[in-house]
Amino acid sequence: MFKPLSIVVLFMLLCSMAFCQSDTTTAARYFNKGYQLQYVKKFKEALVAYNAAVDANPAYSKVYLYRGLVKYHLNDIYGSVADYTKYLADNPRSLMALANRGYSLFLTRDYLGAVDDFNKAIAIAPNDYRNYFNRGSAESKLVKYNEALADFNKALELNPKNPDIYFSIGMTKAALDDRPGAIYAFDDAIKYKPDFAIAFYYRGINKSIVHYPEGALIDFDECVKLNPTNGDAYLSRGSMKLELKDKTGACEDFHKALALGNQQAAEVIKDNCK
Repeated sequence: MFKPLSIVVLFMLLCSMAFCQSDTTTAARYFNKGYQLQYVKKFKEALVAYNAAVDANPAYSKVYLYRGLVKYHLNDIYGSVADYTKYLADNPRSLMALANRGYSLFLTRDYLGAVDDFNKAIAIAPNDYRNYFNRGSAESKLVKYNEALADFNKALELNPKNPDIYFSIGMTKAALDDRPGAIYAFDDAIKYKPDFAIAFYYRGINKSIVHYPEGALIDFDECVKLNPTNGDAYLSRGSMKLELKDKTGACEDFHKALALGNQQAAEVIKDNCK
């Protein structure tokens, strides 16, 4: 005997609601497990839990935000972009998702996409220096150095003692051929981070370009003290020693650079260390 259609529909609806409730409960349980594992940096285990949450209920949207971060830590950058994109479909003004996806897009070399996400993040949180800094980094990759410099300066205004911002300003000014400005920026980067080896290196490079070999030599000395495996620094220091008529010291540095894998040093040795 057939049941009336209205009763059948009601029965199906109630079953569906019960199933969805169970689905959401299961997804939430797996999500909480994943979050706890993520908190203690057990990213592989957290990913398994987050995957189970998605399997239980693909509409449980917040799992995509946190799974995206886990995938980033596991170096699945494209996977992190995909998860952030899923989360943003339901939460288009999520500052965390926009900033994180922007950074992941930057790592995939989608610099235009990264700039777009940082634009949106800045519109939501105009006083967060990180989004200006990251947008400036993407603009720099797009060879938009003036725009990048403006963003780095804005980031510095919001966080005035950050050595990484000064370093980026220095690199950008160097790209704009403002060598003195670059040197001053590297001065400040080193002021706030005295063991900033790469800042010493690039300050030395810029000093060498403005024909100050003695100052460049001091910076390269400091760089190799802080990072004795930097073959580029040995090659550059050798060049300064050669310019200052210390051929023996120069050739020692060139050979050290070659031993550290700097292939350019082979030609320099051939030309100068007979």
